Amino acid sequence: MQKIVAINGSPRAQGSTAALVDAILKGAGEKGAQVKTYNVNTMNIKGCQSCYACKTQGHCVLQDDMQELYEEIATAGGIIFATPVYMWQMTAQLKLAVDRLYPFLKPDYSSYLTPGKKVLLAVTQGRPDTSMFHHYFEHMGKTLSFLGFGDYKILIAGGTRKPEDLLSQPTVVAEARQLGGWLAE
Repeated sequence: MQKIVAINGSPRAQGSTAALVDAILKGAGEKGAQVKTYNVNTMNIKGCQSCYACKTQGHCVLQDDMQELYEEIATAGGIIFATPVYMWQMTAQLKLAVDRLYPFLKPDYSSYLTPGKKVLLAVTQGRPDTSMFHHYFEHMGKTLSFLGFGDYKILIAGGTRKPEDLLSQPTVVAEARQLGGWLAE
């Protein structure tokens, strides 16, 4: 059974991003995946200290909630990084967690991660034009690939200021469920 971990960077626990994650996880669940969601806004995650202890000791020395996320990511076959667009990019909450993924890189810049982990970047934004910030999330996907994550896909749901806005877009909801299935394959 495939394990899928969703890391939701939205400060709104019941907002549009959570609704998008729910639709994705329904699709993954239909394929028999085990799913788990983390809301990083409620977690104790400190910023990277650039101490490079992870390169000399093989793990991050900061003892906070990232330790649990490291284990979850390491054992998952698929990871969802979910965020609303804030200031043309991911939220600060998700950025803290992404910055702390550095310990997955070995000193020679190869990865500790098991190859083949699929990634879905699930994005909500108030603006209807979904191409507007796509370049930023493409860059994010390439960064995750450099860290050793496998194939990635990007789903941007535009015009989604509240969950009802997302749920009233059947094409987006169907694509979310289909991508959840892709993660679980």
